[in-house]
Amino acid sequence: MTRTIDEAAVDRLADRLYDAHRTGEGIAPPETTLTVDDGYAVQRAVTDRRTAEEGPPVGYKVGFTSEAIRTDLGVDDPAYGPLLADTVRPEGRLDDTDLIDPKAEPELAIRLDEPLDPPVTPVDALAATSAVVPAIEVVDSRIREWAVEAGSVVADGVLAARVVHGDGIGNPAGGDRSLEGVVVRRNGERVATGVGADVMGGPFRVVAWLAGALADRGERLTAGDLVSTGSLTPLVPFEPGDTVEARFSSLGSVTIARPPVDSSR
Repeated sequence: MTRTIDEAAVDRLADRLYDAHRTGEGIAPPETTLTVDDGYAVQRAVTDRRTAEEGPPVGYKVGFTSEAIRTDLGVDDPAYGPLLADTVRPEGRLDDTDLIDPKAEPELAIRLDEPLDPPVTPVDALAATSAVVPAIEVVDSRIREWAVEAGSVVADGVLAARVVHGDGIGNPAGGDRSLEGVVVRRNGERVATGVGADVMGGPFRVVAWLAGALADRGERLTAGDLVSTGSLTPLVPFEPGDTVEARFSSLGSVTIARPPVDSSR
């Protein structure tokens, strides 16, 4: 593991990112390029600051599992960040007061009912899963204008903002989830399509990767964890007044809405 910044620099950047979470005001990019290991150190410090207001971690989001998202953001490898309790929401209109420049991603979320310790195969991940849940993840960059690179994305919690889940719950053994398709509509217009195989070949492969990545940093997947396995499509804009629907081939649909701009302010 390679660190290039000291603990004082970790704390300074963590304070800035935490303030951006609270205020909805973006920050300038870090003055120095962060390594991925720098990013995880900052991420842990930001998480420690956020839990008093947003609740404990209840799982993980895995980002950059699709080639389309890696191309969009200019990163090479997957990465993970924590999901805090208050960021997991039912579908509907979202409070966007702390969002800066959000975008939407249709995802398959995996609920575990057993812990997972490496080595973990996709078959092991499937066996440990209690449910497959349709979701839209709202991602956001606390760094202004999405001026991000791999280390700063990791520091920013892999851009996690909300995970919005639908009512549909899939039996993990109920079909090949690599073939689960999704159609995304923004304000009624079809804007993106994808399939489960677009995330590292399938969502259970993502969970297996995550188990190993967590073990490398002394963490583990536990029973009850929710894992959001990455976007099945390129990023979808999510502007004030927008409604975004992700309709999955067997899991039903998830819809999110953002309030319009309040012109009276």
